[in-house]
Amino acid sequence: MFDTHVHCGFSSDSSMTLAQAWAQVKDEPKLGMVVTEHWDYEYPGDPKKFIFDRDAYFAEYQKLRRPGKLLLGIEVGMQPHLAAKDDAVPQGYAFDYVLGAVHMMNKEDLYYKKAYQGLTQLQAEELYVKTAIACVDSHKNFDAFAHIDYICRYWPYTGPEGELHLEEHLKLYQQLLGKLVERQIPLEFNTRRLDNQQAIKTMLDIGHCYAGLGGRYCTVGSDAHNKTHVTRRLGLASVLAKECGLVPVYFEARKMYRDRVL
Repeated sequence: MFDTHVHCGFSSDSSMTLAQAWAQVKDEPKLGMVVTEHWDYEYPGDPKKFIFDRDAYFAEYQKLRRPGKLLLGIEVGMQPHLAAKDDAVPQGYAFDYVLGAVHMMNKEDLYYKKAYQGLTQLQAEELYVKTAIACVDSHKNFDAFAHIDYICRYWPYTGPEGELHLEEHLKLYQQLLGKLVERQIPLEFNTRRLDNQQAIKTMLDIGHCYAGLGGRYCTVGSDAHNKTHVTRRLGLASVLAKECGLVPVYFEARKMYRDRVL
């Protein structure tokens, strides 16, 4: 089974090299990984923080690439006004996988409290889902949709407000997930928050909604930024995917393949 979301030396917020990540899976016959280095244009305060040299990436990483075992990808942070630039990032490069993500809202990083100033939780969630819809509408060059619950990691709301509320914004979620289904874009089951029972419920609700709209496939990724997190909770994520009726997949040379579930 592939961990399809791993950050190494070309991601400025990672603390591990590709060799260190590879060491976690190379001797495990049932495990593989896809490195997905960060790419975000116009990052607030430091526009080059999440931009890397693609030629250097392939010069260094291609030596470690193993078909069917260690694959080379990229995570592109999508913003609607940058769609043409974002879509051009993988062009001309032999990426196995392009993971589309939403890290910004109104050009502000969701990591920082500034993104939520003056907003209630429901208002922030509505804006986030509308932003994701706009990103999916405007972007054409990505293979899967990353961490739909990403905003829950960082927003300032706590308790019951700390999770997504599908019932409050059901039509918007159906619109977002329906667009993914229409284009056969898998939904990522990101394992980052799956140590929390409420987060598990959130992903089950989202997965059932996606499947109910006709979705068939998902990817599973740890979003690891250090070596101890590579492949974490993949087994649990595969169980949740199965409960939703979804099939885990991975991409090689931009083609979808069915995963070997643990």
